[in-house]
Amino acid sequence: MSIILLDAESDKLLVSWPAVPNATKYTLQYRRVGSDDDDAPFETLSDKLSGTQARKKNLTDEAGLGFLFRVGATMKDGEEITSWTSHDEPFKLLTREQEDARMAAPQVGLGGVSHAALVSWKKNASATDGKYEIQMRENSGGSEWTTIAASFGGLEVRKKNLTSKDGYQFRVRPAGVDGGAVFSPSSETIVTLGLSDGMKRLFGTLEQGTLLKSGHNPQPIPLEEALGGKEFVLLYASASWCGPCRQFTPMLTNWYQQLTASNNKNVEVVFLSADHDESGFQQYYKKMPWMAVDFDDDTREQLMAHIRVTGIPRLCVLDGKTGRIIEDNAVGQNLDINDGGRLGPDSHLV
Repeated sequence: MSIILLDAESDKLLVSWPAVPNATKYTLQYRRVGSDDDDAPFETLSDKLSGTQARKKNLTDEAGLGFLFRVGATMKDGEEITSWTSHDEPFKLLTREQEDARMAAPQVGLGGVSHAALVSWKKNASATDGKYEIQMRENSGGSEWTTIAASFGGLEVRKKNLTSKDGYQFRVRPAGVDGGAVFSPSSETIVTLGLSDGMKRLFGTLEQGTLLKSGHNPQPIPLEEALGGKEFVLLYASASWCGPCRQFTPMLTNWYQQLTASNNKNVEVVFLSADHDESGFQQYYKKMPWMAVDFDDDTREQLMAHIRVTGIPRLCVLDGKTGRIIEDNAVGQNLDINDGGRLGPDSHLV
């Protein structure tokens, strides 16, 4: 257990340490490493820290030997600090040249599937053959950076199985640079989505816990896989016998396929059939590229009752995180779901 360096700049160091059970506050101290003064006293940065990371600003280090930090915990019973946590190697500032040359922090967003994040960055001319090293860390005290790809070709990656409620951070650097390039600053912390409680409540009566996935022979897939990680879920009530529905479905299909082509996985459409029999449902669903509730599943009618379907076509937009209705009927409304996961006025569904 030790203090770790989260990020360095030319005049700042960001450090983190493991949480101590029952601690009420932390005292963080530091000292400059000197070539002839290894016993220099520590200076207190703060003795009232409630979290497990801190940034020290306005540092200078002309000798380039770095700094040592140590942290002590004050317990609930008011016991004085009896032990300190530190680290072996000094933490060093970046040079101005290193700071100016390093890449910008990567951008992070929801990955559109259960517990996934989409990480992207801008091209850097220093990357050998366009390859990058990518690291991540769990956003908890003392959690270290780990490499998830040492030589990745591309400018974005989708990382799955990110289940921590504390979230995750990412950083990137060009691969293949002589002497090793400096890593970018860390990304913002992202907490991914699984299947939200709102979606679990709405779809909790599914007989097999599955939705149908479109195709020549539609197959059942678990609800978690179908809707986990989605920012928006669109319930589409429609029927093959309905003329306006037959006109609208190709428009919705085109919109959905444009989202798919742009690698936007944050949206899913779920078909709620209003056909009179299963044969009508099956023939109509063959023309659709999204999910569906099985015709024989009682959840289909329960969902239509929940959104109060009185006429079709009906396209109800739900917040994937809460199940709350965002747009009662998007048919004929402006609807655009962009890369930032927001609803905007750029795409008209008529």
